[in-house]
Amino acid sequence: MNPTILDLLTQIEQDKGIQIRYACESGSRAWGFPSPDSDFDIRFIYLHPREWYLSVNEGEDNVRVMPNDLLDGNGWDFRKFLRLMHASNSTVYEWLSSPIVYIENKPFTDALWELALGYFQPKKVIFHYLGIATSMLEKEFQEPTVKIKKYFYVLRPVLSAVWIAEKGTPPPIDFYELLPLVQGNAPVHQAILDLLKQKETALEGQQVQRVKVLDDFVAAEMQRCEAIAKGMEKRPVTWDAINDFYRTILDIR
Repeated sequence: MNPTILDLLTQIEQDKGIQIRYACESGSRAWGFPSPDSDFDIRFIYLHPREWYLSVNEGEDNVRVMPNDLLDGNGWDFRKFLRLMHASNSTVYEWLSSPIVYIENKPFTDALWELALGYFQPKKVIFHYLGIATSMLEKEFQEPTVKIKKYFYVLRPVLSAVWIAEKGTPPPIDFYELLPLVQGNAPVHQAILDLLKQKETALEGQQVQRVKVLDDFVAAEMQRCEAIAKGMEKRPVTWDAINDFYRTILDIR
């Protein structure tokens, strides 16, 4: 699929008159638990020509392309990306830590990641992930059975919140890198491994019986992480480092 995705990204650059500096996979393929019929969630950061950033009026800062049911492309202008970084938006860290990269300007992304670490707000991102899990639980976990993929749509954000609560750093996007967090809890670890095995061959809508040990684990960890997050303080940040990076990239000092 890579050649098709690269062709799509090249076409986007030509059609929109932009330069894609970074493109990666998001969603279940990047998380490590795609279904056999999962689509490709292609995400990218791009730059306009320099003059675009010097205009009085601000132009469109998002590109969305869905040429078919298999390819879902969504990109942000790098100024928008920097604004979201200042707000410690979790998507910033998820894109930059994706294990599946299609296009990368390494000096650019290395500098972005170093910059992003200085704007990471553990408290805010913990509550963001807990909010995702809560919404999914309220929407999907009201019956004795649930879609397999929905379990992971709860487990991934919960384990991401646990990672931040325990380590204070952005969590990895690859679900398997989060699993060491539960290795000390053998029943939970085994239940997750069993679900992952089923997920390998399960289509998008396939359901399983609820797993009590996982439900109890999720409830307990969400409560624990919420308590930890409430005791955290917001880190003071300014716009200075982001503005310096912005001016350096555009060479407008």
